[in-house]
Amino acid sequence: MTTIKTIPAEKLSGLDVHEGDTLHILAAKEAVFLVEISRTDTAGKLGPGKASAWLRSSRGSVRNETGKSADELRMDYYAAKHGLNL
Repeated sequence: MTTIKTIPAEKLSGLDVHEGDTLHILAAKEAVFLVEISRTDTAGKLGPGKASAWLRSSRGSVRNETGKSADELRMDYYAAKHGLNL
């Protein structure tokens, strides 16, 4: 069972919680809760990026011996990625 409740921000302000954190109540006493805060480390993770960014950033390091333009190479990349026949 999942229950979602709203807690005023000033109640959690000293915990340094961020959006996406998970709070797990380990113990509950009369006036206090022992809470475990879990946060996934997203600082070192990068997204998959875009083919256009790859083409711009790799100028000079990739040889285009096919004679195709950057746009044609980008379209080929997306067609292969998504299984399209262009």
